[in-house]
Amino acid sequence: MTALLLLALAASGDLASQVKAKLDPAPVQQGTFEQAKQVKGFKRPLKSSGTYVVTKGQGVQWNTQKPFPSELTVKAEEISSMANGAEVFRLDAKAEPTVRLITQLLFSLLAGDLSALEAHFTASGEVKAEGWHIELQPKSEALKKVFASITLDGDRAVRSVLLKELNGDSTAITLSPSPPVGGAGGGAGRP
Repeated sequence: MTALLLLALAASGDLASQVKAKLDPAPVQQGTFEQAKQVKGFKRPLKSSGTYVVTKGQGVQWNTQKPFPSELTVKAEEISSMANGAEVFRLDAKAEPTVRLITQLLFSLLAGDLSALEAHFTASGEVKAEGWHIELQPKSEALKKVFASITLDGDRAVRSVLLKELNGDSTAITLSPSPPVGGAGGGAGRP
């Protein structure tokens, strides 16, 4: 039993290093997204699309353009949302400690940082020449109350994220990264 556990942990660590080796190390990742939220009991998914910028070590800027313009900014210590030039909400990690967990998970998911995700999820998957596929199962009771599973697919960048919630809802996000701005590894993004 112990040998099987050690083998599983070694394989998981190997999976993380293989995925990391495939990912583009650019400090700024940006592109467009399409998101479809399937809510249990509704026939059609709720769809949105827009642009995103992920700046390593700083945050995520999620700009929804359709169906309604809005801007979500995620930094290590806060999450804020703007619509029509007005602040919709601001959550601070000092006042609400779960904000830090949410921001860490979001950064890790969008960056494909499997090493960071393994603190909260059990990972399995495969890496092939053309890309990689990861299945994440929540470890903590808190996350098990929300997520049934999370699936990531990608190549040099994360291309899709599928969040399956315990309540039967799911969110599918397709990411289409843009080439770096200003040459290799550069970017003009701002979270």
